[in-house]
Amino acid sequence: MTDSHKKTRFAQRRRLLAAMACASFPLSPAAFAWASADEQGRFVTLPTENPRYRGNELFRAFENCYSPRVRQLRERYGLDAVVADETDEWRRILLLRHWIKSTMAIDNHNPTETRGDTFAILDAALDGGKFHCTHFSIVQHAVLNSYGYVTRRLGCGPGRKDDGGHHGVNEVWVNKLSKWVLIDAKYNAHFEKDGVPLSALEIRDEVWRDGAQSVVRVVGPDRLPMTPDPATGKWETRPDTYRWCSWEISTNRFTTFPAKTTSTLIMLEDDIFKSGVWYLDGKRHWAYGTPYMILTTRRDWIEWTPNVITSKVTIKGAKARVFLGSCTPNFRSFQVKCGDDGAWNDCGEEMELPLATNARNHFTFRTINLPGVTGPEHRVEIVYADREEDQL
Repeated sequence: MTDSHKKTRFAQRRRLLAAMACASFPLSPAAFAWASADEQGRFVTLPTENPRYRGNELFRAFENCYSPRVRQLRERYGLDAVVADETDEWRRILLLRHWIKSTMAIDNHNPTETRGDTFAILDAALDGGKFHCTHFSIVQHAVLNSYGYVTRRLGCGPGRKDDGGHHGVNEVWVNKLSKWVLIDAKYNAHFEKDGVPLSALEIRDEVWRDGAQSVVRVVGPDRLPMTPDPATGKWETRPDTYRWCSWEISTNRFTTFPAKTTSTLIMLEDDIFKSGVWYLDGKRHWAYGTPYMILTTRRDWIEWTPNVITSKVTIKGAKARVFLGSCTPNFRSFQVKCGDDGAWNDCGEEMELPLATNARNHFTFRTINLPGVTGPEHRVEIVYADREEDQL
């Protein structure tokens, strides 16, 4: 090998090391054409920016997608027509929220009496009935879960003695965004910062930080910016409605009907909780001092990540063994796509994949649940490196 060739090889190796040290480095298959198996090299897994996996320790009950109530809900109210022409997941969620708002009218003080389940509420709404936030959140919980979107119910409020009402809303896991988003069916609204939809805890953080000055309330499927509307409530449309939040532990209330749902609530026991008191209608929140208040210091347990994949990769010779894990309600299968233009195929949680020495080995994984909703993509990238580089 000539000195010139050695210098070229040395420069190529340095570039490869730089690529492996920076996940955002633009890697090209041509950059690894110099590697060959007869040089006794090794395969290296490159760092990639994947959605962070957080396990589920608290919310263990999920809707049963095989329940006949799921099919009945979608058929009785023609819900499939609401999203028939929309393939974007986030837009579908907003269209379903908009349908709920268009179907149900508001009456905060004298709501129509029903047995309180989704079918009774919607039937009464179509007959002219009017409802408050709890009813809206019950219906939205059922509608979104019936389409395979992981949804839960929350109770929130400003929490002050002289400003301490209670508002019922939902959070939905949006796979496209890889995050929880708070959605309010009663007002067809959610909150955003810099164009990014926010979760309940993110809104709460902004309220405690600077009064949520950078938070914008947006309304409808087109996400039109709106200012809080004092005519519809003193506080429900304001960001500081979420100064205090609790999560209903039962996330399967729709398909377990007529079983009575639990009143157990989850709250985050952080510095904000420890330094204040949540007032509800002028009194301490009813759950204080009862077994129904479950406190956790683990924010990541509340912000667990449905449908997100965690992986472990081991390499032996020219093959990679990949182990996949996920917490996916109504899980159907993992799926894999080889390369950038490959097709998605179902796969197991453990697989062995052949590796090429002269190109970037790029594998993408995702989950898919029984209703057909796919989770965030998880990438694994493996390249071939010369063992001599270990000495550089």
